[in-house]
Amino acid sequence: MDLKTAFAAVGHCAVWSDLDVSDVERNAFFEELSARHPYNTMGEAEWTALTDQLWDRHRKDGREAMLAEATTALSPGQQLTAFAVACKIVASDNQVNHDEINFLIRLAEINGLNILESRTILSVMQILCQDALA
Repeated sequence: MDLKTAFAAVGHCAVWSDLDVSDVERNAFFEELSARHPYNTMGEAEWTALTDQLWDRHRKDGREAMLAEATTALSPGQQLTAFAVACKIVASDNQVNHDEINFLIRLAEINGLNILESRTILSVMQILCQDALA
């Protein structure tokens, strides 16, 4: 798996970490990626090809296999950033449920991340995504 696909795969799995896929989470996935290189230079056809590839891979191999392969393709720094992006995606709808927490715990384990650091990242993303003025 190349770097572009691997990083996007983590975000894709975050969107699908529970069975309640919201438009807010899908939009957060695209916003997070489209603000980063190389995604910010991709045209519509490339986005479609990437998302189709991710979805096909998810259906064929499952989330665990997809995450395992993505993790091995990413450096430790990229893994940490991908984890933070995943936290922001699941927190984007202001509802982090049990399935999403389990996904994030598993992702942190796969990446060998420190549990305290992982919890701090999730807490910050929940604060960041909170609609504080509502």
